Order: sequence, then structure tokens, then C-alpha cells
Amino acid sequence: MSTDENYCLQCPAGTRLNFDGIIILFLLCILLTFGDGLGGFYQDEMGQVYCKRCSIGTFVSEQQSPGTKAADCVACPYGTISNETAEYRACRCLHNFYRLDRFGPCTACPPNGFVCEKDTAILATNYFWKWTDHSEKEHFKGFVNNIHSFGPHYNHSYSTFDGSLPKPLNCPHAKSCKGGIDSECHQGYQGTLCATCSESFYFRFNSCLKCPRLATTITSSILVIVLFVAVFIMVFWGDSKRADNDRTVADVIMSCFKIVIGFYQVIAGIFSALAKVQWPVVLISTEKVLKVLEGNILQFAPLSCIHTSLRLDEFGKFTMIVVMNVSLVGLIFLYLFLKKRCIMKKEDLGVDQKVMEVKSLKKSCYRNIFLLLLTTYPTTSKSIVQIIPLPGACVETCFADDKSDCIFLLRADYSIQCFTPRHSLYWLMASILALYPVGFPLLALFLTYKYRESQKNEEVSFGLSVFFENYKREFWFWEVIEMYRKLILISLIFLFGSKSHLQIGLTVLTVSVFGVIYTLCRPIKNKFEDYLQTFVLWIIFFDVCLGAFYIDWDESQGEGKNDSIFVNILFLVLNASVLLLAIRKGILHMKSTWKYIIFNPIRCFGFLRQGVSRLKKRVVTGTETSDELSRLIQDRN
Repeated sequence: MSTDENYCLQCPAGTRLNFDGIIILFLLCILLTFGDGLGGFYQDEMGQVYCKRCSIGTFVSEQQSPGTKAADCVACPYGTISNETAEYRACRCLHNFYRLDRFGPCTACPPNGFVCEKDTAILATNYFWKWTDHSEKEHFKGFVNNIHSFGPHYNHSYSTFDGSLPKPLNCPHAKSCKGGIDSECHQGYQGTLCATCSESFYFRFNSCLKCPRLATTITSSILVIVLFVAVFIMVFWGDSKRADNDRTVADVIMSCFKIVIGFYQVIAGIFSALAKVQWPVVLISTEKVLKVLEGNILQFAPLSCIHTSLRLDEFGKFTMIVVMNVSLVGLIFLYLFLKKRCIMKKEDLGVDQKVMEVKSLKKSCYRNIFLLLLTTYPTTSKSIVQIIPLPGACVETCFADDKSDCIFLLRADYSIQCFTPRHSLYWLMASILALYPVGFPLLALFLTYKYRESQKNEEVSFGLSVFFENYKREFWFWEVIEMYRKLILISLIFLFGSKSHLQIGLTVLTVSVFGVIYTLCRPIKNKFEDYLQTFVLWIIFFDVCLGAFYIDWDESQGEGKNDSIFVNILFLVLNASVLLLAIRKGILHMKSTWKYIIFNPIRCFGFLRQGVSRLKKRVVTGTETSDELSRLIQDRN
């Protein structure tokens, strides 16, 4: 019965008297459809204040509302909990089920990309989606908030979501995507798939790290340049300094330099390519050292931390690497040309002296060119391979299941969209240089075969010695094999993608085959360098096997970490030992020199003055100087 000041009326079946607490705000007959609404309630009597509940596991459907009899309560739809009352919905969803209609059936949660709880499906962490219609996203937000309301005061306007959910896409970097309706990125990440570093962050080993202080960044940039310049100066200085057998100090430096830098180039490439691996957490702490030893200043020094205008995408890095290679080689040739002219104009030198000086100049210049190209070959090749139109270079990214909204992104840099005018331009440039990764080792092989023992072209033979000097006579070609090994491990495995089991399989196979072949052939002639290279190959094998062991992890659980103390210590010791062994060898090699200096300080001071003068003369004129220190040590012995 409903009353007000003027009249009374009898509430029919299917309605109830509306109360707010104990105070009657207004006394009207409220249809169940607009009061308690659809769900587990009905009323088969007149003049009632409260509704009757449907039996367990039943509810009043939209077609039968308002429920006027117990028979209007039907079984709750598929995917719902049938052993409890329906309340203000068509029964709650089963565990790991969701619905898009408050009074509709529930659907099993998709295996990937969603977190299904409280009758809703929300984007999981480490996944990304894109809404094509902002209003549709806002309506879905309202639906989710509304369906989380279990009482009678839910919003009828948001009882259903008639649209379709976007397709969840796995983020390439496991700790970058927060998930959720808005598909937000974690701090330091931005853009499509949260694959780009935001301002004040820089990219290393599939992670965006906070930029260091400006002074630290500038200092590190200068130090890495000084380090590599120092190596080239040491090679230049050691041309006439005899080591053991018939090798010079420069030969020893170059050989160890190639082994050490080659090792860190390979493991840095592997660590970057195998993105799904839970590498030991100590890797992030040592990433700067790895980037120094990798020889790529664009990767070591976070130039974007100096100024945002210095942030380079993959196309910018490709351009910079090519320009740096061409510029450095061009500068060496320019130096050779100008220095040769200066020598030829000297009136105080005879013809024979001029010829000898020019020959010495050419030797040093040619060798520095080949050493530079050999050192930068892995990085340059990787930059080219990542852009050229190879299968896997571009990744199709669809934001809808029906592929109505798809784009292609460059696998090496998800901020770059493929098949755009800009991409086509760089695609053409990389295609022109596509022969370099395969062709440069073949060119080196041909030149080494032709000139390695040439007396007529002694300068070229001397320059090419970087490719064969440290190998046994019958294995003069082995450096070419090493170059292709680096190409496979640094560049090609990247194209398979981190989701591919073939990627880790090819990596394990490659390091195993090369390790076994090297162990059987032992092509390096120096015993220490041979042991060092063998050690290097088997450490790489250990790293890859470690990656294969820790590659399967649940992406929905957040960032994969390997914080085992034993694994981290073992990983650090083994990978650092290569550099430490090379340094130890250098210290032992100079032991006799330091011993002589300690026992003959006065004589060494005089020699130091004379040596500085001679070294200066050698750098300026390129003339041969005698190794007085070696002679003095030999006299002492």
C-alpha cells in the first residue's frame, strides 16, 4: 500500500514500497526494474515493502522483468557461480571469468593479456592496448566501476558494455607497461608499447635507466674516447718494440685488444637480443663497463642525457655510425696525404729517407684503418641489418583482433613506423650498404690471401696484419670466421624476436659449434692468447646456457629478475675475468721493464727524457726509432 497526504493506492505485484532507511522520502510504487532492478529478486504479492529473493543460482532476466512470480526466476547463465544468490546481477562470475553485461553470461578469461576478477577483464601488467574511440574507453571505465558495485544503487546506464575490448599486445620490455584500462607506462617509458624511453632516461639492455648527473655523462663520454685513442696510440708506439719471438708490442696489444673487445661486443649483443631472459641483476650494474668495452660510444655515453636534442633513434644511430666510420677513415687518408706532401717537401732528407718515411707512414695509416674497421664491424653491421628489409626487421602490430587497425614498427626501435617516407629513405640507404656485413669479411679474406706475404706491397701487407698476425700460418683466414661469428650473434639472432624459441636455439647452436671448432683447431699461435680465446668462447657458452635456463618466466608477474647471489657472483667473476686476465698479461709483460726502472732510477730518468723526444719525433715524422729500453734491459740480463 502506498500513501501520501491526498490519496492511497495499492502497489501491484512486481512492485514494492520504497524506503530510505527508516524515513519515508516518498511513497510511490517502484517497479522492480527501476528499484531493485534485474537480478535475484521478484514480488508475487501486492502491497509489499520488501522483495523476495530468487532461489540460489537463479535470477530474473531482462525479458521477464519485473519478476511477478517465482517461476520468473531462471537459472543463471553460463560461467557464473550457481551455489549462491544472484543479488543485483545474473550471479557472480566464476573465478577467472568476466562479463560485459551485468545480467548476461560470463566468458572465460583469455590466456594472455588480461586479469579477470570481480566480473571484469582488465589489461594485465606487461601488456599494452590502444582504444580507437576515447568515448568507448570512458564508457568501459564506467561499466567497470559500476559492475564493482554489488548493492542496489548501481548505475543502470552502465550495466552493459556493447563495444569490443582492444587486443592486448605483449610489451617488448617486461617492466615497462603498467596495464589497466588506460594502458599506462611505468616511469621512464613512453609511446606505443611503452617501448621508448622518456625524457631524463636512456636505454640499456632492454631497460630505461635514469640519466646520471650531467658532469658524469660528459666525463664518461670523454673517457671512452680517450681510452680508444690511447689504444691506437699504444699500437702506433709499439710498432718497433719487440715482444717475444718476432712479434712487436703492437702485435700483442692488437691481438689481446681484438679478443677482449670481441668478447664484450658479443655478450653485449646477446644480452640485448635475448630480451626474455632473466639475466642476473648485476648485469645492470655493469652495463656501462660493457658498453665501454663494446666500443660503441653511442651506446656507452647516454648523449640524450646531455640534451634532449641529442636523443637518437635507430635511424639517427645508423647515420651517425656510418658517418663516423667514413669520417675517421677519411681523416686518416687526409692525414696520410698531407703528411706525405710534407715529407716530400723536406729538403734536408734524401730520396731514400723520404721513401722510407712515406713507407712507414703508410704502414701505420693502413693498419689503423683496418683496425678501426675491424673494431667497428659488429656495431656497423648490426646497425645496417636492423634496418634493411629482412624478414623480422619490421613487426606487424595490430590493435584489434580483426586487423582493422594495424601498423608495422621497426623491431630495433618501436618508435619508428615502417613503410613511411622516412623509413623508405633509410631503407634505401641501408640496402645500398647491405653488402657491407657480408662483403667486408670477404674483401678482407681476398686482400689477406693476396697480400699477406707480399714484398712488393709491404705497406698493405703490414696494414692487413691485424687480420692474420696472431694466427698460425695455416689459419691465416680465421679472423674472417670470427667476424661472421660476431655477425650471427650480434645482428642476426636479433631478427628472430624475443618470443621465438628459434632465437635461443640458434644462439646456443652457434656458440657451441664455434666453441668446439676452435677447441679442435686452436688457430692462435701464442699460448696465452690461445687460452684466452678458448676461455672467452666457453664463457659465452656459459652465458647463453644461463639464458636458456632462465628464459621461461611469467610476463604477467612483472619484471623478471635473477637475484640469486651465487649466480650473480659467478656471472660477474667469469665475465670480468677476461678483462682481468688481459690486464694481468700486460702487467707481467712489462714486469722486466718496471724492474729495470726501479733499480736504475737515475739512468731511467735520462732515458725518459730521450724517449719522449724520440717518441715525439716518431709521431711527427713517422721515422723508425730504436728500442733503447729493450736494448738496455737485454744488456742488463
